[in-house]
Amino acid sequence: MSEQTRRQMLKRLGAAGTVGVVSLAGCAQQEGSDGETDTDGGDGSDDSEGSDDSSGGEPITIGTIFPVTGTNSAYGGGHQKAANLAVEEMNDAGGPLDREVTVVNRDTEGNPSRAAQKFRTMINEEGIVGLVGPYSSGIGTTLAPVARDNRVTEVSNGNTSPALATAGVNEENDVKYYGRTSPNDVQQALVMGRILNQRVEAETASFLYVDNPYGQGLAERASENFDGETLDLVGYSKQTNDYTSTLDAVFEGDPDAVGAVMYPGNGRTILNQWDQGGYGGQWVAAEAILSPQLLSDLSDIVEGMFITSPQTANSETFIDNMGGEEAVTQFAPHAYDATYLEGFAIQRAGEASGTAIAENIRSVSQGDGTTVGVGEFQAGKEALANGESINYEGASGSVDLNENLEPIVPYRILQASEGEAEVIEEVPLSYFEGKM
Repeated sequence: MSEQTRRQMLKRLGAAGTVGVVSLAGCAQQEGSDGETDTDGGDGSDDSEGSDDSSGGEPITIGTIFPVTGTNSAYGGGHQKAANLAVEEMNDAGGPLDREVTVVNRDTEGNPSRAAQKFRTMINEEGIVGLVGPYSSGIGTTLAPVARDNRVTEVSNGNTSPALATAGVNEENDVKYYGRTSPNDVQQALVMGRILNQRVEAETASFLYVDNPYGQGLAERASENFDGETLDLVGYSKQTNDYTSTLDAVFEGDPDAVGAVMYPGNGRTILNQWDQGGYGGQWVAAEAILSPQLLSDLSDIVEGMFITSPQTANSETFIDNMGGEEAVTQFAPHAYDATYLEGFAIQRAGEASGTAIAENIRSVSQGDGTTVGVGEFQAGKEALANGESINYEGASGSVDLNENLEPIVPYRILQASEGEAEVIEEVPLSYFEGKM
């Protein structure tokens, strides 16, 4: 397949939010009965450790699982497109160990049990050795034990819950099979506290959060970092359309500010009902609400809202290869980086297995070796093949993984203005020193 044809196919995949199995070099696929596609790129084995470690052997199969439909579908298509772009670039470089990479794309449907079922199927029937995703921490909490027990390395692009920091450790071999390219929400909670304390100068605050591990964990941590009085922490259900009673509870006592952890789907409804109810108060929102479409549609309502966001590198190469800024959804760069890191880990290990990825992924993410970046899989592959070390600097920025296989990154404070999120403050790494 020609370079141009591959890129055209990738753009169609991303634009459609395709769910299926794609061999971006071989393109051998057939339509499955469930509406998803199957490929003949793998051997159908349930051996999660991989079976052929020699160079130039059978294709290496990895999986992706993103919210193509459901609550966070505004992001999932971009995540999938970014991961597929990374696979395309790896295959253009001959693939890790000179083996083609086949990617199995699946949709979480916003449902933890369905996502876990699909993950197990990818392991047992498709023979994946690594997984990229999911976005939601609630789903990540469900998938991490599956990765651990089957010794398949899972690297999330969007899980930020502090509860996942030590997830995925297999006690039999003491290997950690869960990591993430997104930062731990311990950082985000510190930034939310910084806004409440220094910018809003609030004396009282309540916290509203989506009722899942991500929402509750971040709200509790943000409350701990707020110097004033926390009036209440209120969880909301994603299964309702009337949030009047929820908003009544949040604004009881007339808080100066509300720290909010909410997704765009429900957040849109909540913000509309907040505006209609005339509750008042200053919103300080976590990154999950950062949807350009929502900010544009509700520009008058969200005007002045503070929003936290991890910094990204804004790589022009990545943006161009994705087809423009409109294709780059939040945490899409992190999906690209997770895929690259898995590929480099396989190359460094000299074998394609979940354990090989887990034991080598930190080494290729940091250190004093040759720096390689976006679109430079060939350079990294050659350096590793020559016995050199590499330091991957990605589309999301520096992804130096710590012992928990998670990065510590700079943050930005944004504020909604005329339907857009403007950067008003950069929070450097030094701010987090001694606070983690």
